[in-house]
Amino acid sequence: MTLQDKQEEIGQAQVASRAENEAIQASADTLAMLGAIPFVCECPDRGCAEIVRLTFDEYDAIRQSPRRFFNVSGHETASVAAGAERVIAVAGELTVVEKIGIAGEVATDAHSRAI
Repeated sequence: MTLQDKQEEIGQAQVASRAENEAIQASADTLAMLGAIPFVCECPDRGCAEIVRLTFDEYDAIRQSPRRFFNVSGHETASVAAGAERVIAVAGELTVVEKIGIAGEVATDAHSRAI
């Protein structure tokens, strides 16, 4: 697998996680949940099921950019090493990352199609 293929795979995996979290947000909104909502880690490991708790405001702030994702701290190392993302912020157990290069293009394209 080429580095370009790896970056595209990382982008696709994180876009899939984002779709799951968009459904979680919609359900939480429908149920009028308050406080931190349990979202799924958006790291590129398709088997990861760790939970990241965010308020609606925190979630929406990350979603302001189609290239930004969140994950459990430490889950970003493989993507950073592959050149698919850079760390934007770390807050305890939460890391916010921004997709770059091919992975960033995948995230932007998926967002454009969803609109």
